Amino acid sequence: MMANLQKTKMLSSSDQDIGQYVEPKRGIAPQDIGMYHRIDLPGVEDRGWVWDLRGHEDSYLGRYDFNGKRVLEFGAANGGLTFWMEQQGAEVVALDLSPDIARTSWDVLFGPEDNVTEIKRVMSTRIRGLNNAFWYAHEYLDSKARLLHGTAYDVPTEIGRFDVVTLGAILQHLRDPLGALENAISFTDQSIIITDAVPVFIRDDLQHLPLAYFTPQERLRTPHGGWTWWEVTAEVYVRFLELKGWRVISKAVGSYEHTSGPRKCYTIVAERG
Repeated sequence: MMANLQKTKMLSSSDQDIGQYVEPKRGIAPQDIGMYHRIDLPGVEDRGWVWDLRGHEDSYLGRYDFNGKRVLEFGAANGGLTFWMEQQGAEVVALDLSPDIARTSWDVLFGPEDNVTEIKRVMSTRIRGLNNAFWYAHEYLDSKARLLHGTAYDVPTEIGRFDVVTLGAILQHLRDPLGALENAISFTDQSIIITDAVPVFIRDDLQHLPLAYFTPQERLRTPHGGWTWWEVTAEVYVRFLELKGWRVISKAVGSYEHTSGPRKCYTIVAERG
């Protein structure tokens, strides 16, 4: 019983930030985690996932050389890409939401019929599961990566400068993706990597244009409630970056395994001009 009390105390206190970073949790049980990126770890082989990028992380992140680089990762979720980048020799600061919805919340669009209180409760539970999964893998892999709670719009500048900033499947879920991108590039003078889904509501012969499709409709409800926002062509971000003085060095499209089936994603790698 004493061991259980000690474990409970340890887990509850680990929700508190140490400086800007979150104190690592230890002793997470597999049943308390939620998966976004599929990851090979004992005890979680059969857990549900959203993306399975295993073996394709390199192309998903633009075949960038992470060795010796300091990385700021927007939207780490359960850390599937965090720990892969670390294994390539990177020092990673991972940014994601916290279960405290009043402080950090999924940026979703609510409808007039929505039970916002219930949706926020579900959000909090799901985010806690992702945070727990991050720490579960962090402990097993003996990771040195650090987790920071925040939103794409609000990141403390005290964390310093980075060699590269990554945004993997994040921008389309935001009300203001260009505002979030502008914030992201303020943390680096070197490299930015953007990966996002190729729009399915924009015709193939229009993908070369800078277009955005406003996606909210009933069948596209997010699992936690509310609607997501946009489908955006790669050209929007290419032109935005160029206007901000960046040079796009690569743009590629790949197919990746989503829970709904293979999905095409584009990856943009840009450097300061």
